[in-house]
Amino acid sequence: MKVNIEIVKKALIHHPLKIENLNDKELIKKMMIRRRLSRSSKILIYLANECDFKTGSIIYGSAFGELGDSVAILEAINSKQAVSPSAFQNSVYNTAPSYHSIVQGNTNEILTLSSGDNTSYAVMQQGALALTNEAEVFVSVIEAMNFNGVDTLNKCGDELEYGIAFVIKKTEDKANISVKKNSLKGVPNSLEWMKNLYDLCEDSERCIVELEL
Repeated sequence: MKVNIEIVKKALIHHPLKIENLNDKELIKKMMIRRRLSRSSKILIYLANECDFKTGSIIYGSAFGELGDSVAILEAINSKQAVSPSAFQNSVYNTAPSYHSIVQGNTNEILTLSSGDNTSYAVMQQGALALTNEAEVFVSVIEAMNFNGVDTLNKCGDELEYGIAFVIKKTEDKANISVKKNSLKGVPNSLEWMKNLYDLCEDSERCIVELEL
């Protein structure tokens, strides 16, 4: 089954080490919530704001999940220290979209996926399926991999913090772009498909892509 999806809004942010300007003090008013946020949560809230998205269904993806907090837990266990309750709470894959929903009061569906190098395409597929019940859906993939020892992992790219987001909707109009599997220097493999799509949309006034479900 094939379906055509239009990109309504898009946002991108990345940095080789740590993204500095996420505007979190402005976007997250409550200090106690802001202090507990993981890196991925801050990135997602920033991207959602850039896409003017507050409430609705969210399809979120990450190949590696909340590595920073997971590593903090393991380091605490290894050093026989108490595990941080915030790190424990934040170590699950759905942390980022859940915090966004808390901040915005969003009670709609959240689906979190992790599909390795295929994560961003899987997120787009599930976003298309979610459009059965929604006029528009927010889709995002984020990797936040800046932690002690990251250089020992073989599949980390040059950009340790990277996030892409789209607001999408279904359309009966013909697709006008075709995404090819291009390897992109510095882009985590899990984000490559969406980054290729993002780049194509930069040169298109109206961006419609065909997805295989």
